[in-house]
Amino acid sequence: MHSDFTFTVNNYVPDPNTKVVIPYRSSVSTPVMQTFSPELSPPATESSPSDSGSSISGGRRDSESTKHTAIHMQTVFSSQTGEAHPSQQHSAQVWETHKAEIRRLYLEENRPLKEVMAIMRQKGFRATVRMYKSRFDKWGFSKNNSKKEVIAMLQVQRQRSAVGKRTAFHRNGKEVAIDAYLKRKGISQYDLVEPGLAEHLPENLRALTPPPESPKMLQPPGSLSVQELILQCARDLAWNWYCPPDTPLVACATHYRGDELRCAITDITNADWLFSVGQFERGGAMCEQGFKSLHLMFKKPSIYGLVHLLITVLDASNKGIVKEIWRYLAAYAATVRVDGPLARLFQGIWKFLTTHDYEEYWDFIFECTEKLLLIEETHSGLPSDTLARLYPILFIPRAYQYKTEPYRRLQSRCDYSKLIQGPMPTAVEERTIFQSTELLILGNQTLWRDDRIFDLANQVLENTKSIAYNTEFFVYIALTSLSHYHRHQFLIQDDPIAKASSHQLSVHYLEIIVSVMEGKWDPDMGYLLGELERLEHWYREAGDDEKADAAHIRWKNALEAIPKDFVRGQKGILH
Repeated sequence: MHSDFTFTVNNYVPDPNTKVVIPYRSSVSTPVMQTFSPELSPPATESSPSDSGSSISGGRRDSESTKHTAIHMQTVFSSQTGEAHPSQQHSAQVWETHKAEIRRLYLEENRPLKEVMAIMRQKGFRATVRMYKSRFDKWGFSKNNSKKEVIAMLQVQRQRSAVGKRTAFHRNGKEVAIDAYLKRKGISQYDLVEPGLAEHLPENLRALTPPPESPKMLQPPGSLSVQELILQCARDLAWNWYCPPDTPLVACATHYRGDELRCAITDITNADWLFSVGQFERGGAMCEQGFKSLHLMFKKPSIYGLVHLLITVLDASNKGIVKEIWRYLAAYAATVRVDGPLARLFQGIWKFLTTHDYEEYWDFIFECTEKLLLIEETHSGLPSDTLARLYPILFIPRAYQYKTEPYRRLQSRCDYSKLIQGPMPTAVEERTIFQSTELLILGNQTLWRDDRIFDLANQVLENTKSIAYNTEFFVYIALTSLSHYHRHQFLIQDDPIAKASSHQLSVHYLEIIVSVMEGKWDPDMGYLLGELERLEHWYREAGDDEKADAAHIRWKNALEAIPKDFVRGQKGILH
């Protein structure tokens, strides 16, 4: 019955020598059909037992026509008409010509796939369900959230949130409910968190900034909300890696030394100290430079910058500077319409400061900072080793500390063992970073009593001989550690000769330290002025008033070396 049946597709008549197997149709009224994909269709040279001898022959080919390549054919059963239709394996170019129409029907009008297929058949375009789904995967046509898409959206959301942008996602013009996906799966967004930056979102997804919330929602949060916001900000910033995840832990803080925000906070720290010693003109110039770049808390946020800022306001002695920091950040967020956790955090802290006594405010910020450093990473959504990466920030040297004991309490929380990931690095530069950090943690936690300090400090000094540049900070750490170690020996010894020897060694190492800065000024080594004050104090305590007076004169000369019209130029010698 099929011997004289001819398929004609796009004016093409198949070669009569080519055999195309058609499904067997039994004599009963209900057809028995099989729909084969091109990959699963039987080879054209084989025939099934039930239809052996049945083949499709075509008319003669015009001898002058160009020989065409065979087109893959499929028999598709239509559930609407009960008829079998041939379906062509279309090229990518053909699919693209129908893409806009299919998109409109399937995504914008939200029609079921079967309905889309029926409409397209009426327009002369036939394809199987499998073909459509394969093409949808390539086009990114999807009506539902996939795990991969949700991960990408969460990454984009964190990146935008870190710079103060709220985010809403839209798929085919409709808002995507990420929370509904998470609730359906019984998970939180932190179960899907992945490090790094998000790749491009699928074609059908868009990240948009939603309209501003109602004024009621923008009111500054209370104290409990501020604590939660600190954790949320730390979590968002930690997942936006400051440097690659495989960077050695303490090396990340070394990278932070070159950060412009770090320089701004350091300038404010120097200004605070200059105000405390009556250098108002120099302190004002330094403060002005710091505030010029403080907006980078929003523009280039990092977890290092956040923790550094929190530590700085805890150390500051000038209450006016502290108030101005929070007022400025809150006003900046409101003026330029920055939104997100960071903006709400700074507005909340400013609100708390203006409605509470300063000591209450200080205790509150200290409590928030301490809780952040003590939090269990696995239960808080923070990446592993986040806190260990922050340890060096707690040991940034300062010329002045507002409250020594609480600050030392923060330092005592550091666990050096968390810094070690596998064997100690073999490169002398990396090894020196680890040893210097261990030296700071060990010395501060033992009040410089541990005998390992002596050996470790000398090892760091020996290492620096093999490093070509940027060794000043490591030398400073080693020499300061040795001076404090011998200072402790001086305080506990009873033998006058041994006591005098320890005193000479302690001031000897301090003399080497302060000689580095005498006659010049580097804003990134302002803490050395504090070492000159310490040197004067140690001489005076030992009864050597002559050297104490000389140290005081050197300190005053060092102050005079600070320019009154300070402008931060190139990075300091720490870089």
